[in-house]
Amino acid sequence: MHGLERERECSLACGQKKAGIFRGLQNLLFIFALPYVRTPSNFTFLLNQIFGLDPAHLRKTVRLSVPVVIGQLGIILTGVIDNMMVGWVSHEHLSASSLANALYFILVVISMGITNAIAPLVAESDAAENHDKSSAVLRQSVWLAVISSVVTMMLMEGSIHLMPYLRQPEGDVLLGSSYLRWVYLSVPPMILFLTYKGYTDGLSQTRIAMIVTLAGLVFNALANWALIFGRWGFPRWELDGAGVATLASRIFMLALVVLFVHLAKSGSRLSLSTGSWKPDWRVMRRILGIGLPSGFQLFFEVGAFAGAVIIIGQIGPEARSAHQIVLNLASITYMVVVGISAGASIRVGNAIGRNDLKEARLAGNAGLFLGASFMSLSAIVFLFGKDLFPTWYNDHPEVLQISSELMLFASVFQISDGLQAVGLGILRGLQDVVIPMLIAFVCYWLIALPLGYVSTFHLEMGPKGMWVGFVVSLTIAAISFWIRFKRLTRPGLS
Repeated sequence: MHGLERERECSLACGQKKAGIFRGLQNLLFIFALPYVRTPSNFTFLLNQIFGLDPAHLRKTVRLSVPVVIGQLGIILTGVIDNMMVGWVSHEHLSASSLANALYFILVVISMGITNAIAPLVAESDAAENHDKSSAVLRQSVWLAVISSVVTMMLMEGSIHLMPYLRQPEGDVLLGSSYLRWVYLSVPPMILFLTYKGYTDGLSQTRIAMIVTLAGLVFNALANWALIFGRWGFPRWELDGAGVATLASRIFMLALVVLFVHLAKSGSRLSLSTGSWKPDWRVMRRILGIGLPSGFQLFFEVGAFAGAVIIIGQIGPEARSAHQIVLNLASITYMVVVGISAGASIRVGNAIGRNDLKEARLAGNAGLFLGASFMSLSAIVFLFGKDLFPTWYNDHPEVLQISSELMLFASVFQISDGLQAVGLGILRGLQDVVIPMLIAFVCYWLIALPLGYVSTFHLEMGPKGMWVGFVVSLTIAAISFWIRFKRLTRPGLS
């Protein structure tokens, strides 16, 4: 009997190896077949036969993701406008805002990660037609948002007193600490907005957050113009003005999304069912079980980028300003794939709610394909726009020269960055968060930061060295998340 079992296991392993080789040949065939694609039906055939992708899954993911993508772009464009307008004041102000924002995001990111648990949990409940459960997730998430916001604000006040000890330029510390005090007041409205956004996204009502975010973008741009430059009778507050505008716009966005949910017609999918707002630790534990690992995963990723800001700041304000410009541009394309990731995560969560693992695998593959396709185009755009795009932020010759060099590295890591973002989303849809958190820790803190530091100072690559660390770590993360998803959704796994 044992001999027969070993023989069957050997046959199975050999079959899997042959299947892997066959899949590789299929992918190679796809590359050679592309020049001969003449009609949409030809392309559909190639997707189906070579990648195993159902075009219907691509359409569903695109339909769900587009409003999320637009909403995410609205969020990041708020930061882009902030950076542009602050950069027009001076590159010293831009460098100071970069330092303050690095500290801000490394502290707020765990609270943001907790809200990432809301959409997949609501999507699973929605697929099972359990509206009471979806409403309970939102109510308990509001409690968690309030608690985590208060803790985060306390940590930020402490970080302000630590800024002088980070070996940063004195001017950056002075300007940045004042700006950070305004911005950290916006933590509660931002986290509560993300909480309600997770609820509406989980119900596949992704247009709501899109509308609110675009309205907030316009509000923030007008407030920036008035308060940074002293227009329309307002005082000229420069960097502090950007902080006040951020606070006001986040309060405005929270008010809008709350009205959408609480004024929804009774009995609609969006309306809350009757239930208690009292803390329910059982529901909270489930949210934290997914949200905390997601938060720490984001902490490791954002912490690496924040660490890079501090490390590059030791070179000088010109280097940090250039780094901030390129990172800001890269975040635009990143937010598009975050939107694709959110759409794919919701679809995977819906499939898990129906106990359909095959559907979950197809939905995840569709998200990965869309993310890789978009970021491939982004890489080309970055390559050809490396000299143009930085001029939108600043006109300092040294800043522009360094920015142009860093744009080359940003173009290289586009595909890896897109795949790791979508990979995290579809794993979150499977409610698999602990292993991805550990992968993120290894890639960002044990690879990206040490390799970047050594390349920057010991190999004397300057700010380019930190981007070498990012390229390597993001590539390893993308491959690891893809392998993890493939293993968890393989056929025959219950």
